[in-house]
Amino acid sequence: MTGIVVTAPGCAPLLVDTCGGLELARQLKLVGFDRADLRAVILTHRHLDHTGGIQDLLLSRMPLDIYALPDTHEGIAEVSHGSFPEWELHPDIARHEISPGATRDIAGFRVKFFRAEHRVPTVAVRVSQGDRTFAFSADTVACDEVAACARNSDLFLCDTFCAELDGDEIAKRARTTMHLTAREAAAMATHAGAGALACTHIARFADPGNIMQEAKTHFAEAVTVAKDGDRYCI
Repeated sequence: MTGIVVTAPGCAPLLVDTCGGLELARQLKLVGFDRADLRAVILTHRHLDHTGGIQDLLLSRMPLDIYALPDTHEGIAEVSHGSFPEWELHPDIARHEISPGATRDIAGFRVKFFRAEHRVPTVAVRVSQGDRTFAFSADTVACDEVAACARNSDLFLCDTFCAELDGDEIAKRARTTMHLTAREAAAMATHAGAGALACTHIARFADPGNIMQEAKTHFAEAVTVAKDGDRYCI
C-alpha cells in the first residue's frame, strides 16, 4: 500500500496515492498530518492499494481536488457506488483529469505526469518546487518514460517489488505482475542520474536486506528501503 505526502515551503501538502483503505487517517497522523490538512490528491492508478484511502477522504465530507487518469476516476466511482452508495459527498469535490505528458500547477508545486507501464493505465509523477525535484515511479516495469520522470531528480521513490537475489520464482512473479526488481529500479535510477533512490512497494515475501544489497550494487548514490512513516528531506 502506498501513500506519500509531499511538502515544501509556501506549498500546501500534496498527497500522492492514498494507501489501501480506512487506515489512511492513522498513517497520516504517523507523519504528523490530519485529514483536514489535505486538499490536493494525485492518484497514479486505480488499484486499491493506491486508491483505497480516497474513500476515507470522501467519507470525511471535506473539499478535495482529485487528480487522476479517466480510468482511475472511473475505478474510484465504482468502489464508491459499490461500498457507500448512500453517502452524500461534500459539494466542493473537484475531479480533474490528467494525462501522460501533462504538466499542472497543484498546491504550489509544478507536477508533470509520465506514462508508466503497468497492468492498468498508470502515471509516474514528477513534483518540483524551486530547484528541488521528487519523482515517483508508481507501479511499473522498466521503461524510458519513467526514467525520464526521474531524470536528475533529487529523490526517486521507485516501485521495487523484490530483489532478484530473492530467487527465480519471486523475480518471475515481479515480471508477471509488472513490477520492478531492485536491480531494475537501481538501473533506472542510474540511467536517470537520480540523486538518491528509495525503494518502495516491497512484496510481503521479499527480503528488504536483499533489496538493499542488490540496489546498492547497481546504483552508486544513496539507497534506502522505505518504511511506513519515513521522512525524506531533499
